[in-house]
Amino acid sequence: MVIRSWRDARPHVGHENKIIWSVFRSKGSEDLEEDEACLLGISGLTVHRLQPGCDGDYHDHENKEQVYYFTEGRAKMKIDGEIYEVRAGDAVHLPPKCMHQIVNDTDDWVEHLIISATVDD
Repeated sequence: MVIRSWRDARPHVGHENKIIWSVFRSKGSEDLEEDEACLLGISGLTVHRLQPGCDGDYHDHENKEQVYYFTEGRAKMKIDGEIYEVRAGDAVHLPPKCMHQIVNDTDDWVEHLIISATVDD
């Protein structure tokens, strides 16, 4: 059992403009302490924040499904070429190979949690 705060994670910039805190990663992940790399089934739990007027890159994951859970703000998600409005309280499931991007065209920060799981072929 591990209790860990996102505040304990070292943030980094990813997907062009997002500030990302990796709270938990898969057991055995390289260069991580045991309390950071403790997940047995899912591959990650991260906190993402995107500042006003910015967007992330448009990308997909070959063998990973994700759930985005929005905790703060509102934004747009581009998913397989379609634009969707999202806001705090919304959850979005993205299966493998689903192209996706967050676009923050508001004057406020948007924050979301991402739960990732590797999907076997």
